[in-house]
Amino acid sequence: MSYIEVKGLDYSYTKNKKVLKNIDFSINKGDWVAVLGHNGSGKSTLAKAMVGLIEPSIGSIKIDGLELNQDTVYDIRRKIGIVFQNPDNQFVGVTVKDDIAFGMENLAVPREEMLKRIDFFAKKVQMEKYLDKEPSQLSGGQKQRVAIAGILAMQTDIIIFDEATSMLDPFSREDLMKYIKKLHEEGLTIIMITHDINEALLADKMLILKSGEVFAYDDSHSLMKDKDVFRNSYLELPVALEIANSLTEKKYDSVKEKLWEYVSMK
Repeated sequence: MSYIEVKGLDYSYTKNKKVLKNIDFSINKGDWVAVLGHNGSGKSTLAKAMVGLIEPSIGSIKIDGLELNQDTVYDIRRKIGIVFQNPDNQFVGVTVKDDIAFGMENLAVPREEMLKRIDFFAKKVQMEKYLDKEPSQLSGGQKQRVAIAGILAMQTDIIIFDEATSMLDPFSREDLMKYIKKLHEEGLTIIMITHDINEALLADKMLILKSGEVFAYDDSHSLMKDKDVFRNSYLELPVALEIANSLTEKKYDSVKEKLWEYVSMK
């Protein structure tokens, strides 16, 4: 049985405008799934629905066999957490220590256990030296690490990253992606909402949304072979795919241009 099952999911912000339309997909435990789509395709709305921040109009979300509803939402949140685009939106405490503790307090974790987890997960994300700092004194990358520590401390085994790299500088972005890869290697299930194709290529699978519907869902390597999938969903083609297409079509000047562009970005 799939670890995460989403069936027939609809969501509307207004009566006449559906943001999500009949969304169906499943995710196995330990998968890394990148969710892509053009602006307004429903990516962040889907993420909010999966952690119970909004209630779908119709359809169901099951995590580890447990259906998400008003009665089960807190049990579900023991299994799944979310890191937002702007980590400032998640901070409520005066110090880093307070913020890591916040989710555990909501789950009524005993204080002695809570303190052990704060120390353990602060070290895990290399933020143990900042426990008494105010979050406002941290860099963007450090704030994201604190947000991750807070979720890990709740002992969830699914993390959603909702455009978590988009506000970071290139160094912090690369650093966070390395850490996400490490979390995946440790067995966590990763759902990464992103508009960056190169980040998405690191995932096992890609779920592409178009106008609120599932346009494509397959393993990353299979989708990489189909240039029309990206073009028809209004996404930029990965550099490697553009080069491969140009070589196939013998457009060698285009290949040189793309390679130079790619190298210049490194």
